[in-house]
Amino acid sequence: MIGEEKYRRYIADFNAACDGDGTAFGTFFDKWYEPDAVFEYIPTATKNIGKDAAVSFWRNVHDIMYEQIREHTAYLASETEVATEAPIDFFCKQDLEWVGVKYKKSASFRLLMAGFYQVSKTNKFEYVRVYSIYNPAYQLKNGSA
Repeated sequence: MIGEEKYRRYIADFNAACDGDGTAFGTFFDKWYEPDAVFEYIPTATKNIGKDAAVSFWRNVHDIMYEQIREHTAYLASETEVATEAPIDFFCKQDLEWVGVKYKKSASFRLLMAGFYQVSKTNKFEYVRVYSIYNPAYQLKNGSA
């Protein structure tokens, strides 16, 4: 089972991988995911199957913006599933469009993430579906987290 404290370590490890140059995503994947795991990102319905695809997806995001997952606001788990909700802050490294909204270089924005994880018998993630939702009400106020 991926209990709440272990899930917090997972998020801390992901944030640490984001803090670097993108090369730690492979190590992160190996620690937390089955080799043939699927990481699905909604709203684009992008399915990244296996390590190479998931790491490539995370690195491509990392190339254009810095990402930090904040403390979850909801967490539910069973032996085989985890469901969470948390804000994610993004800091743009270049002009870009994300989830249908345009941002300038150095801009920041927040998405609300809901994540649904299927846990394997070896206690690693085998299928992850992440929904990221933009709404002006979720945005940072006065630059605070």
